[in-house]
Amino acid sequence: MSFLKDIQEKIGRFQLKKEQKQLKRNVKAFSIEKASTIGVLYNATNRNDAEAVKKFIQYLKEERKDVLSLGFIDTKESSELISPTLNYTFFDQNDLSKSLVPTGNDVEGFINKSFSILIDLNTQDCFPLEYISNLSHAKFKVGAKGSYRNNVCDLIIDIDDNPKLKFLIIQVKHYLKMIKN
Repeated sequence: MSFLKDIQEKIGRFQLKKEQKQLKRNVKAFSIEKASTIGVLYNATNRNDAEAVKKFIQYLKEERKDVLSLGFIDTKESSELISPTLNYTFFDQNDLSKSLVPTGNDVEGFINKSFSILIDLNTQDCFPLEYISNLSHAKFKVGAKGSYRNNVCDLIIDIDDNPKLKFLIIQVKHYLKMIKN
């Protein structure tokens, strides 16, 4: 990471800690079957990963869930790559403040929506996604073991043996079906 990006991220982390102190959540575990609304947060920069997430969202819709996804495209020209459609919203580097904090109506709406479950499908370090996951008002947060997700998520899934997005999706389905509530 460049020196400038490092400083920008440090300022963003300071802002995140400040906002986290104001966040109040009522944590409640939900199974896929009992959840009414599901938020899916992911890195959409890699086309193959974005397609895997799209199939997962289709699965959730077939389960009759109200699903909203938010993907981060780590470029400034995302509008040429992907256009937003119903249930699929995206943000890119143009939607980041100087401190790398994601901004915009789509991001604010996603953070403030009280999802039954937030599924964080991010498997790498990505501060804009970390920021959204941390401040989300979701009742139950699910994500892969590692990095910020260890402190943010209520259900942490270990994918060290197979750190691929497709494997994480399989594990998320499996564990969210096991919850009895």
